[in-house]
Amino acid sequence: MKDLNQTNNLEALLDAGVSSLKIEGRLKDVSYVKNITAHYRQELDKIFSRRSEYQKASSGNIIHFFTPNPEKSFNRGFTDYFIFGKRQDIASFHTPKSLGETVGTVKDLDSKFFTISGKNPIHNGDGLCFLNEKGELQGFRVNRVDGNKIFPAEMPRIKSGITLYRNYDHDFENVLSKPSAERKISVDFCLEETENGFCLIATDEDGCSASYAKILNKELANKNQTENIRTQLSKLGNTIFELSDLKINFPENWFIPSSYLSELRRKTIDALVVSRIESRPVKYSKIQVTSHPFPQKHLSYLGNVSNRYARDFYEQHGVSSIEPAFELSPPSRVPLMFTKHCIRYSLGYCSQFQGVKNNIKEPLYLLSGQSQLQLAFNCKDCEMKII
Repeated sequence: MKDLNQTNNLEALLDAGVSSLKIEGRLKDVSYVKNITAHYRQELDKIFSRRSEYQKASSGNIIHFFTPNPEKSFNRGFTDYFIFGKRQDIASFHTPKSLGETVGTVKDLDSKFFTISGKNPIHNGDGLCFLNEKGELQGFRVNRVDGNKIFPAEMPRIKSGITLYRNYDHDFENVLSKPSAERKISVDFCLEETENGFCLIATDEDGCSASYAKILNKELANKNQTENIRTQLSKLGNTIFELSDLKINFPENWFIPSSYLSELRRKTIDALVVSRIESRPVKYSKIQVTSHPFPQKHLSYLGNVSNRYARDFYEQHGVSSIEPAFELSPPSRVPLMFTKHCIRYSLGYCSQFQGVKNNIKEPLYLLSGQSQLQLAFNCKDCEMKII
C-alpha cells in the first residue's frame, strides 16, 4: 500500500469534526517520526492561524530547527485512500521498498561516474535508486558529487534516460539526528516592590500563576536597572517557558543584584511548574447504562467476546447468539485480513464499479516465498479477504 497522506484534506477533516490524528510510526525510525509529526504540526498551525474557532489541544509554541518534508522519509508514494470514493492508484505494485523523492534523470555515462539533470542537489553519502528494465528496484550509495557528476561507491548497471530517486538524504538525516524541535510556553512576569524586598509574579498562557518574594535591603542605583532586570529574568533557557511580557511595578530606580534576580526567576518558575501540575483538569466520565438494541442478533468470532462482561453486555442489548473470540476457539480457515483495497479493482477487472468483464481465472493467491494466501472477493460489501 502507498502511504496515507491527508495533508490536502486536513481542513475538511477538522470541519467534519476530527479532533485527534493518529500518525502511523510502526517499524519507523526516529527521523521518520520527527519529520512527519513536524509536517502535520506546521500544516495544522497554518489552519489555526486563519480559523480562530480551532485551537491546539496542548500548550505552547513549537519551534522546528529544520524544514519538514514527507518525501524525504520512507514512503511508497502517497495516497488519501478512499476518502473521496474508490480509486485505483492506492498501491505500489513496483516495490514494497521506499522510492523516495525524484531527483533527476541520468544523462551521460562513464566508467566511474554518470551525469544527472535535475534541480535537487545531490550530497555525498546520499542513497539513490532506480527501477531497472525488469521493474526491480536497485539502489546505490553516492561516494562523491562534482557538479552534476555523480561518483557512486560502486558503479551500478544503469542506463541513460532512467529516472533517479533519492530514498536517503544524508544531510537531512544528519539534521534530524540532533535535537530538531522545542516547545515553549509563554509566560508574563510582573516584578513588584514589597515592604522589605521584591516579589516576582509569573502568569503563563494558560492562566496558571505563581510568585516568590525575597527580602532585600533597598539602595538606589546610579544607572537605570530596567535592561539588567529584563536580561536576568529572560534567562529561561532550559525551562519549558519563554518570556512574553515584563512589567516592573515600582517608582524608584532600585539597585537589584543579578544573583537576586536569578533566584527570584528560578524559584518563581519552580512554583509555576507545580501550579501547572496542580491545575490540570481531572476528567471522570460515568458510564451511562443504555438499553437500545445492538444492530446484530448474531456475533461471530469477530465480535472478540472473550469474557463474561462482554457477553453480558451484548446479551443486555439483544444479541441472542454469541461465538467465542478467536483466541478461545479458533475456527478453521478464517480470513487473515479484511480490506477495502481490492487487487482486482486496482488491476481494472471490477465488473461492479468498472463495468469490465472479469476474465481472471480464480482463485487468486498472494505468494511470498513458500507462503500462499488465497484472495476472496465479497463484491456485495466491496471487500477483499485474505485467507
